[in-house]
Amino acid sequence: MPEPGHKAAPEYLEINHPWVSHRHVPIYEWTFPAKASDEELARFVQAREEWATRAHYPVAWVVELSNLTRARATQRRAFAEHLKRFEGHDVLWNAGSALIVPSGWLRGLVTAVFWISPPKFPHQAFATRTDALEWAQLQLDAKLAEYSVHSQVRSRP
Repeated sequence: MPEPGHKAAPEYLEINHPWVSHRHVPIYEWTFPAKASDEELARFVQAREEWATRAHYPVAWVVELSNLTRARATQRRAFAEHLKRFEGHDVLWNAGSALIVPSGWLRGLVTAVFWISPPKFPHQAFATRTDALEWAQLQLDAKLAEYSVHSQVRSRP
């Protein structure tokens, strides 16, 4: 049982889907696959949205997007709709999303899309997973420090 005045550490929850790695939780890594059916994408979206109803703690994301261009237009639209539904969770809890886009061309496309419709949380594109993980960890550390400062019970002198 936690001491009075101290919050218990959150229980980090897994997202029940094979596209998501939990190796560095609360940094969640997911990879858009080379080929995905509409049903697989729907299961991923459902798993992530269900997770968000219970995961009320700071997180960061590392997202491998090199296969994004292989998604059909209907899949990109379905994922965009998911991001709109997921925005409330992101605004509250997402310390940052590090997007792995090894191709300069794809990085430019992602940057352009976010310039037109910027997410309401920190985000940055990277060429390598290592750089993305390092940035995500820094963003998460800052969010956790901010959260800790605001969640402390202070005694009066």
